[in-house]
Amino acid sequence: MRAVCAAWSGLALLATGAAVAACPGPAMEVVPLAPGVWLVPGAQGDTSPANRGAISNLLAVRDGPRLWLVGSGPSVAYARSLDCRLRHTTGQRVTDVVAPWPRPELVLGQAGLPHARRWAHEEVADAMQARCPRCADRLRLRLDTAAADLGAAPIALPTHRLHGDHGTLGPLRWQRLSRSGETAVTRWSLPRAGLHTAHGLLWAEGAPDLRDAESAHLERAWQQLAVSVGTGERWVPEQGGLLPADAPTKHLRYLHALRTAIDAAQSQGTPESDPAPALPGVSAVVNQSARHPLNWQHAWREAEARWMAPNPP
Repeated sequence: MRAVCAAWSGLALLATGAAVAACPGPAMEVVPLAPGVWLVPGAQGDTSPANRGAISNLLAVRDGPRLWLVGSGPSVAYARSLDCRLRHTTGQRVTDVVAPWPRPELVLGQAGLPHARRWAHEEVADAMQARCPRCADRLRLRLDTAAADLGAAPIALPTHRLHGDHGTLGPLRWQRLSRSGETAVTRWSLPRAGLHTAHGLLWAEGAPDLRDAESAHLERAWQQLAVSVGTGERWVPEQGGLLPADAPTKHLRYLHALRTAIDAAQSQGTPESDPAPALPGVSAVVNQSARHPLNWQHAWREAEARWMAPNPP
């Protein structure tokens, strides 16, 4: 009997694999994290024709007859492929899709899920409405030979808006935070699995991304995240593998070390054009990441702006 069961199991896996292979491109992974929970990993680095803009992690959650997707990927083509693969993996199509923050690589896939309810915080939805036309044009340029993935109508705005600073939606809890005074982000939590997303706030395998952000807002967001999770719970970052509960504290440590080093360099008259130094108390992986020199330049300009303000610190 065990042999028969094993044979049927093998046939089922082959059938599922064949069905997934029949899905349209681009290819992607769907990785189980917990019962009814899957991670769709994004590629490292910035958008390129090779990665087709799929550079943000996505989270899929089954809740009874509904399949929730936090993030939708960069394009119509990507979302259609993902919907097909999730249908064969989970037995359900995506019914609800969330836009965590207005990053085109994370939200433009909504246009490929016309059957799904589209959710976002009202500030994220407003930012998408204002920015998506320009963002889609810039993303098309970065995709280059893969630009056809976007299709003729790449933008589908959220149809359901959330209000306030926190709340519950289906199996998920959400919290409104910010990267800057103009960019709201939302953290999404799945209590039953001890998982929390931190799109636009946390990165694995390197330094956080301070571009287009204000470090004071990120600092406040990381402080809030640091006190809001229990030991053993995990973060789904914007990019990279799952992070432990203390990831926000490590991001804070990096920011404080970055500011201290910049204050010292400016006091000594060091030129801004000098290479970004390795920071003490920060891992080699972070110091050597491609984002660290960009963060150095960004934080340097922030420090100059503080000192040039009418009432400097």
